Amino acid sequence: MREDILKEVLREKQELQARNEAIATDRAREIREKYPDIAELLRQRQQMIQAGIFGALRGEAAAENLPERMEQASGEIRQALQEKGYPADYLAPIYDCPLCQDTGFIGERIKEKCSCVRKNYQTKLRAAIGLPEGGDETFERFQMEIFPDEKRPGARLSQREAMGIIRKACETWADQYPDQQPRDLILAGKSGLGKTFLLHAMANRLIEREKNVLLISAYSFLEIARRSYFENDGQLEELIGTEILMLDDLGSEPMMQNITIEQLFNLINERQRRNLPTVISTNLNQEELRGRYSERIASRLTDRRSCLYLPLEGQDIRNGRK
Repeated sequence: MREDILKEVLREKQELQARNEAIATDRAREIREKYPDIAELLRQRQQMIQAGIFGALRGEAAAENLPERMEQASGEIRQALQEKGYPADYLAPIYDCPLCQDTGFIGERIKEKCSCVRKNYQTKLRAAIGLPEGGDETFERFQMEIFPDEKRPGARLSQREAMGIIRKACETWADQYPDQQPRDLILAGKSGLGKTFLLHAMANRLIEREKNVLLISAYSFLEIARRSYFENDGQLEELIGTEILMLDDLGSEPMMQNITIEQLFNLINERQRRNLPTVISTNLNQEELRGRYSERIASRLTDRRSCLYLPLEGQDIRNGRK
């Protein structure tokens, strides 16, 4: 999927470059046909360029002041265009991105993807994996003030203080990947506590760092698992092998005999065997995970040596329910 998206972005850049070159060619043809005086200025400038190049190859000193002569000739062309009612830069090359000149790459000896390509790629990748449009669910936009700052009876921290710690843990995990420890991460808590927002913030940060992220809901996972079980279509292997898998809302999917538990165990066990990180949000606590998915799955999801388990507690911030 990611390779296909990058190919699409680069193909769009090539098409854009071709369109802009066609526009520039049409403009030059128009001016040459309508205004012979400007056409002559263009011809003289082209001759100057060719003479300067050949002179430089022969080591002639006359080529040394070529930039000044070129600027003077270009100035005459710009002035002539304005006198005819055209913008001064009407015959200039047309680029949507001046950094890469619509090639998609920057750099002389070592070519790197231009920022315009990276931005478009990230936008398309966010859309492909289901992140909200605009990439607004980020750590920078995480509003701590919406969480109550009063301590509940018997609590060591207020909900706001606890969320500050959890937010920092998620951000650190995303910033330190692939050197983060532990490998996996679980956000566990009832609805309305910010789990999905934090999951999306982690995904956005990882995408900004050009890491390969696949985000799916638990319901989508079950659909893939079901097709894999009955049709063996290979999609489950893509989930198993993806660099960073994010599984949202685990526990909301239906339970299908011989599929849900078995395929979830296969997914988690195989990813851990390959040392590939999995980030999960769930409404279930540790006991509920054991009751729903069995001890062998829960133990893999809550082992502190391999998984950072972050429990979210407190008030539902969406509607004020406790």
